[in-house]
Amino acid sequence: MLKIRTFVIVIAIYLISFLAIKSNLNIFYPFYLLKDVIFFPVKASGDVELSDNLKEGIIEEKNQELEELLKLNDLSSTLSEFDRVSALVIERNRMYWFNTITLNKGSKDGIKEDMAVISGQGLLGRINKVSKTTSEVKLITTNDINSKISVVIKNKDDNIYGITSGYDNDKNYLQVTGTNKITDIDRGSLVYTSGMGGVFPSGILIGKVDGVIDSKYGVSKIINITPSSNFNDFRFVNILIRK
Repeated sequence: MLKIRTFVIVIAIYLISFLAIKSNLNIFYPFYLLKDVIFFPVKASGDVELSDNLKEGIIEEKNQELEELLKLNDLSSTLSEFDRVSALVIERNRMYWFNTITLNKGSKDGIKEDMAVISGQGLLGRINKVSKTTSEVKLITTNDINSKISVVIKNKDDNIYGITSGYDNDKNYLQVTGTNKITDIDRGSLVYTSGMGGVFPSGILIGKVDGVIDSKYGVSKIINITPSSNFNDFRFVNILIRK
């Protein structure tokens, strides 16, 4: 009986594989299909609750990816003077989580150094290094003191210009100093790239003002900015290429 069953299975595999090749299908698909048929009783007798949780997890993950992609497309569409290249985060150093990320697009895709990189919520950083197939992004949250961004704060009817001077990863604050006006800045005022400095285009959202404090010696103001992007959780980005 066992020999007959084995013989039938072998013949079935052969026939399905032959049909798959003739139909230009994935040659491995018939084996996966046959495996599922053979082991279905085993799967059906397993833990149904675990199976449902697994399905829910997959659905939730896909919904999060879709939401991230929709936001990314919506923000990118407002930057009409730029083409955009979609990319996936493929590497991130846990020791330097807020410093750099690596993307799956490189020079063969038209990527060059200093191109701006955005998420669906706002600015992430700029291209720092490029190889043929990958590129490294220096995030705006980097601890590199030489990495600065010229920003403009939309405070009521005023445009207040300043420079980012660091990031506090414990409090999730970008800090802005060197403002051109000594005035009251409202909490919640939006902060954008100013376009000055020649690296980042103007008008990309960075975050919003959370508060203003005095510097260490009280001679200037430090503006705390809460970034609009979630730097702990993103997978898809757009690289902006000027037309």
